[in-house]
Amino acid sequence: MVESWDDFRKFEDTMNRMFENFWGRPASRHLLSSGESGAIVPAENREPFIDVVESDKEITATAEMPGLEKPDIHINVTEDRLEISAETKQEEKKEEKGYIYRERRSGSYYRAISLPSPVDPDKSKATYKNGILEVKMPKTEIKKKTPLKVE
Repeated sequence: MVESWDDFRKFEDTMNRMFENFWGRPASRHLLSSGESGAIVPAENREPFIDVVESDKEITATAEMPGLEKPDIHINVTEDRLEISAETKQEEKKEEKGYIYRERRSGSYYRAISLPSPVDPDKSKATYKNGILEVKMPKTEIKKKTPLKVE
């Protein structure tokens, strides 16, 4: 008997509920992803929301990535793909009369998307301000098609 994707989704939902009951928090990622790459990303990674805008001359990607410092952000651009990753670690310590409060947080971001048109990675530029990452990637000219004669 051939199983359908609905059966796999039901199984996944059952497993997510089981892990939620065990860990006390909801699962943050579906294993059967319908995302861009279809890759399974560990639960501690967050996928930033990305807006991609294409104009005649460039592609601009804007990602929400709050709580980071510029050196923590890593960007890879190829002709047809944008990959963004970041890792943050913060420690907060507060001392008051009678007790010490200390909290550690860590997290990471990861997102890879295919671009709608070829870009020039060498001329691409990124800025980060107030939790918003903006990557501007100039488009490359589409090379003229050259017909070939079959010999």
